[in-house]
Amino acid sequence: MRFFSNALTHGLILVLPSLPFLAMSVLVRAQVDVLTQHNDNFRTGVNLRETGLTPANVNQAQFGMLFKRVVDDQVYSQPLVVTGVTVGGGTRDLVYVTTVNNSVYAFDANDAEASQPVWHVNFGTPANLHSTDFGCLDINGQMGIIGTPLIDKARGVLYVVALTRAGGINGLRTGFMQRLHALDLATGADLPDSPVTISAPDFNALMQNQRPALMLANGMVYVGYASHCDKDPYHGFLIAYDAKTLAQVSVFNTSPTGSEASIWQSGQGPSADAEGNLYVVTGNGSWDGVSNFSESFLKLTPRLKLLDWFTPTNHFKLDKEDADLDSSGATLIPGTHLVLGGGKEGVLYTLDARNLGHLGDEHALQHFQATASHLHSLVYWESAKTGNLLYVWGQRDKAKVYKLEGEKLGQTPLMMRDVPNEGHPGAMLSLSANGNKDGILWAAIHATGDSWHESRPGVLHAYDGDDIRHELWNSLQIPTRDDCGEYSKMTPPTIANGMVYLASFGSENVGTGQICVYGLLPVKDAIKPAAPTGVRVAILSGILTLTWDVAASVRNYRVLRTSTLEPESNLVSVGLTTGKFTEPTPERGESATYAIVAVGTNGVSERSDAVKVTSPKPKQMED
Repeated sequence: MRFFSNALTHGLILVLPSLPFLAMSVLVRAQVDVLTQHNDNFRTGVNLRETGLTPANVNQAQFGMLFKRVVDDQVYSQPLVVTGVTVGGGTRDLVYVTTVNNSVYAFDANDAEASQPVWHVNFGTPANLHSTDFGCLDINGQMGIIGTPLIDKARGVLYVVALTRAGGINGLRTGFMQRLHALDLATGADLPDSPVTISAPDFNALMQNQRPALMLANGMVYVGYASHCDKDPYHGFLIAYDAKTLAQVSVFNTSPTGSEASIWQSGQGPSADAEGNLYVVTGNGSWDGVSNFSESFLKLTPRLKLLDWFTPTNHFKLDKEDADLDSSGATLIPGTHLVLGGGKEGVLYTLDARNLGHLGDEHALQHFQATASHLHSLVYWESAKTGNLLYVWGQRDKAKVYKLEGEKLGQTPLMMRDVPNEGHPGAMLSLSANGNKDGILWAAIHATGDSWHESRPGVLHAYDGDDIRHELWNSLQIPTRDDCGEYSKMTPPTIANGMVYLASFGSENVGTGQICVYGLLPVKDAIKPAAPTGVRVAILSGILTLTWDVAASVRNYRVLRTSTLEPESNLVSVGLTTGKFTEPTPERGESATYAIVAVGTNGVSERSDAVKVTSPKPKQMED
C-alpha cells in the first residue's frame, strides 16, 4: 500500500483502523461571510442566505446566548465573519473584533470551547477623551479603533485604521498618528508595506475621527472621516488607497476652502454602485455649492472626483441646529437607481442616482418625515409575502416599515411597533432571511435611558420580518442567560451561519467590552452527533495529517491527543470546519494517539476510534 510505504519511509509505525483512505471532505452547510459593515457595499444590512434561523425557531425556548468573548475595551465596530480560514493546522470560521484600545482580535466563530483568541494584536496607546478639550462625551473613553474594518477574503487581508500616540520630547508622547494596516487574516501580522501613515492637506490626526466603516471597491480601500464632538479643526475626508500596495491614490475633502462637513454616517461605510461610483452624505459645516458641501448627498468617481450632488433646501437651518443630514449614510436599493438616506430631522430622502439634482428639495423623488427624530439605520429587504420593505427605527420613535413601490415609498408605514424607544440613538438594524422568506429583523438598542454621553444597558430584539409587531425574542427575556451588558452605540448585529454576533461595551461605563454569540440552543434529550468515523492518518515530509469523514449535521470538530510526554488528554484543535488537521510529526521516540469529536447544535459526540503514531527511538551511538 502506498500509504504504508510513505509512513515506513519516514521511520514511523502507524496503528490504524481497517478503513480505506478517503479524501478530506467539507461540512455541507451554509458558508456565509460578512466582510464589510451592513453586509454589502449597497449597505442593505441583509444576509439573504440564512437557513438556520427562522421565525419558527427564534424564541426563548430554542434560541439564546451560546458564549461570549471578553476583550480589552469598548467595541464600536461591527463584528465581521470569515468562513474557511486556514489556521493552526485546520480550517476554521473566524469572527473579527476591534476595540478602542487599538486591539484587533480573531476568535473562533462557532465553538464555545475555543475561549482564547486565535490571535490578538495591539497597535499601541490610543488617543482618548482627554487628549484635548473635545467638550463632550460622545465617545467617553479611548479613541483607538472606531470605524468597522473590512476584509478582502480572496487575498486574505483585514484592513483597519488605528489612532495612536506617537512621537514626543524627552520620552513623553505628545503627537498622534493614524495608520492604515493590512493584516494577515490567519495571523494578524502586518503584511508587506503595512502600515502606512494617513496624511493629507489640512488633515489633523487627532481631530479627525475615523468613524465610517472602511470600504473595498475598484481595487482600493476607502477611508472616511468625521470629527470628535464637532471639535474644530476638521473636515470631511474620503481617502483612497491601493488595496495591494497601500499607496495613496486620491483624497477628497468635503470642505477644502471652508471647514467641517464630516462624513459621519453613524458608523456606516460609504456606498458603491455596480459601476464603482461612491456615495457619501455629509453633516454640518461650510457650503457654497462649488467646493464646500455640508449637509449633502455626494456621488464620486472611483478616484474621488465629484460627479453629482444633492443638498436640501433647508441646509442652512440643518447646519445651524446641528441636525446633520448624514446620520444614516446612503443606502442603495438593488436593481434600481435609488439612493435613500436621512438625518437627525428624521426626514427620509429618496433620490435618483442618475440625477441627484443639486440644490433644492424639488429635485428629490420624495422626502417625508419618516421618524420623529434622528434616523441612524436603514435596512432593505424584498419579501415574497409582503413586498419590498424598508425598515427604520428612529430616535425616540417606534420601529416602522415602509413599502417601496416603483420609485417611491408609501409615506404611511405599512406596519409599526406600539412602543417608542427612549433617548439617543435609535436602533441599529440588520436582517437575516432565506432569500425572500423567513425574514428576521434584528434590532440592537439601549434598554432604557439615553446613550448619548454614557454607556447604557443594551437589548437585542428579534422581530418577524413580515410582521414586526410580532416579537420573536429579546435578550432580556431570560437575562441570566442572554443579557450582553452595555449597549455598543450604533453597532448593528451580525448574522451568519446560524449565529448572531453582538458587540457590547461590556460591564462598565468605560474600559470594558465583549461580543456575545447567539444561536439555537441544545434540545433536551435530543440525539447528540454520532462519533466521527473513518479517522485516518498520513505522514509526509515531517507533517502528520489526520482526516475523517464529515457529517452534514455537525457544526465543527475538535481534535484530542495523548502522548508519552503528555499522557493526559489534550484538546489540540477546536472549531474545525473540514475533516482535516495537520501538525508536525511526533518527536523520535514518542508515540501519540488522536481522537476526534463532533460538535453539533445538540451537544458533543463521543470520541472516534483512536489512531496511534509511534516514532522509533534513535539508535544509540556505539563505543
